[in-house]
Amino acid sequence: MIVRDIMSTNLTTVAPDATLAHAVNLLRQHGFHHLPVARVRHMADPESKSKKKHKTLLLLEGMLTSHDIDMQAALARQEASSRALQRSWLERRVVEVMHRALIRVTPTTSAPSAAQILVERNLNYLPVVSYEQLDGESKAVLVGLVTRSDLLVALSRAMGAFEPGMQLTLTLPLGDITPLARFLDIASQMHVHIRSVLAAPAEGGVPSLAVVRLGTINPAPLLMRLQQESIQYAFGASPAEGDTIHAE
Repeated sequence: MIVRDIMSTNLTTVAPDATLAHAVNLLRQHGFHHLPVARVRHMADPESKSKKKHKTLLLLEGMLTSHDIDMQAALARQEASSRALQRSWLERRVVEVMHRALIRVTPTTSAPSAAQILVERNLNYLPVVSYEQLDGESKAVLVGLVTRSDLLVALSRAMGAFEPGMQLTLTLPLGDITPLARFLDIASQMHVHIRSVLAAPAEGGVPSLAVVRLGTINPAPLLMRLQQESIQYAFGASPAEGDTIHAE
């Protein structure tokens, strides 16, 4: 899975020369916590047969967040009354307050890599850019945003959480995937649909559990077969947290 598969492309942006008052209105109107700052550039579309047809590019300048706005408001409250004749902080331009957002990803960045950047940098979003040669320079063109929420939804979908069914957790003693292989073989024999399989490495890089999402609401025949095969499983939680069945 790559960023292109999960990023948001329906973007609301703000121009760098817009006022903070305009940016605040956008943040409140849409319930956002961050706004991409971009310059709009209209270019002739080389793929169009019509010379009059243009494409619109969003040249990324930076990002403006609700935290940036809060900081400006707090600084304004600290100003002495003698400076009251200065322009209101809401009249300042976005370009004066925004940050450059130098940490970016491309549409072909892998989703796990994007998630790692978000965690390691303690970020909630990443601009997604492609690079085009404009005016003899390589420019970052904004094509989307990927957020922590996007990644969580993508993970849920990949695990089949939005589809009817149930979840089983299998024990993998010392990282041995034999129980998982046997389980999948049994499910195939019984024509039980598998929506997803996740065997994530624990500390040390060795998976101890496999989480399987079944596409059935009547798993009784499959569970009876698992007991016969002495395959340990639990409903939804890990064996340490749930009721593991040890077949005899």
